Amino acid sequence: MSIDLDTGERLVLRSPQDALYALVSDWPVNGGVHQQRAIDFCRAWLAGRMPAETVRQAFILAALEAGVPINDDEDGGGISALSPPM
Repeated sequence: MSIDLDTGERLVLRSPQDALYALVSDWPVNGGVHQQRAIDFCRAWLAGRMPAETVRQAFILAALEAGVPINDDEDGGGISALSPPM
C-alpha cells in the first residue's frame, strides 16, 4: 500500500510501523478522530496486541478522513482488499 502526500511524495507502507510513521510525521491534517485511533492501533500492533488487518482498516479510515489518496500498489491501483502486512 502507498499514499500520496500533498507534497507530491509517495510513501510506501509495508507495515503498521510504516503507517505509524506516516500518521505522526507526514499526515496533512492533525487532530482527526480516525488519525488518533489509527495511531493507537499502530502502537498496539507494535506491542503485539492488535492484528495488522485491524490496523490497516483504521489507517484507511484515517486516510479517508484526511483526504489522503491510498494506492494498493505503487502504480496507483486504488483501495482493495489487501492482506497484511500493509
